[in-house]
Amino acid sequence: MAEPAGPSDQQGAGDTARARSAEPMAALFRALESVDGDVSPQLARSVQASINVVKQIGREFGLLTESEARAALGQVSATDLPDFGVLYRGETLYPGFLFEPSPGPEAPKRVRPLFKDLKEIATEYGRSGQGIIFWMTSPTTSFADHGRPVDHLHEPAAVIAAFTDAAGSRM
Repeated sequence: MAEPAGPSDQQGAGDTARARSAEPMAALFRALESVDGDVSPQLARSVQASINVVKQIGREFGLLTESEARAALGQVSATDLPDFGVLYRGETLYPGFLFEPSPGPEAPKRVRPLFKDLKEIATEYGRSGQGIIFWMTSPTTSFADHGRPVDHLHEPAAVIAAFTDAAGSRM
């Protein structure tokens, strides 16, 4: 029969957790120390939340670099691209859900027409393309299932109505 775990065994688990958080903490310290002025806790949390959203989008939908996205879209549709990039590590990336198969032979993909409508609404309310992308992946009460707009791409009118409501209120 094994000896019951003692305090030293429990200490080891805590040491492992501290070791895992030491590297991100050191990187965060270096980044914050490199800024000349003060950084508010709210700003630091906001930046980290944005980074987490981009990482989640990448894990779930994939992120294309600008050159990959332009290659998939071809010359004609590539003009729709700049409005919907998300910034990550100094690079503009494009979420996979932004694209759908192209009906014509000129390119394999196109930006979903829905996003042109969303961009018009966003411009009217002073919202950004990145804001649209983040909103698309956030749950909303605008849908009966309280799901994310990205899960309702098959219902463009409902997504447009939900975005119009969100952009006009607080988003």
